[in-house]
Amino acid sequence: MRVHELEQYGKPLTFPKEAQPKQFRIVLSVLRERYGLVGLLPFVVRFLAEQRRLRRSHPDLIARATALGPEVATEMVLLVALFNVAAVRMGRENAYEMLRDIFQKVSVHTMPAIYQLDELVTCEGDVFDNFKRYNVAMFEAMNREGTWKSDSIEESPDRLRIRVVSCANVDLFSAIGAPELARLGCDHDLSGYPVILDAVDAEFRRPCTLAKGGEFCDFNFYRKGTAPPTEHLNR
Repeated sequence: MRVHELEQYGKPLTFPKEAQPKQFRIVLSVLRERYGLVGLLPFVVRFLAEQRRLRRSHPDLIARATALGPEVATEMVLLVALFNVAAVRMGRENAYEMLRDIFQKVSVHTMPAIYQLDELVTCEGDVFDNFKRYNVAMFEAMNREGTWKSDSIEESPDRLRIRVVSCANVDLFSAIGAPELARLGCDHDLSGYPVILDAVDAEFRRPCTLAKGGEFCDFNFYRKGTAPPTEHLNR
């Protein structure tokens, strides 16, 4: 099989369906740890009510998100509702830390699924070259969709650099009053990419992101052994 024959090749990034059962179990485990069995039911009731409130209060924003894909609007409402309800009890900073914990635990399952890792590594040709091609196709699809807008893609034998200058997560979460949630995707990557890098003979560097105050998201994928020693600066 060639890399362009993979099912998800050239499609926008979406949350992998095969990872959803694991995500549900992780979310439930974290909430039970934070709230206990007794506190979990009231939390769920408030969570469902908050989803309804968000949909009533932000119809235009929901429509903007839905235009990018039905799952974009659904995930935005779920995350913001979860964050808002948790923040009432523990404050915004602790609520974010709880969601980051969930995202980073989930990322070890989602990242391999996003890249179809088991199949990608068996494709014809050099695995790092195939990994670059898969990324280029995915980022170009996201650019067409409007979720992430890129202004440059630079490729060499040992490096792929992609600059993202507009991120729908930043725009949508800011508009709905939870700008910090845009950082969840960044934090997901920081724990998710290390899970797959050895298999695709790659290293990951990203010194800045829009959600964390940068002028752009600076994605860099290097062939293993060629990256600068700056992994600790990844954002």
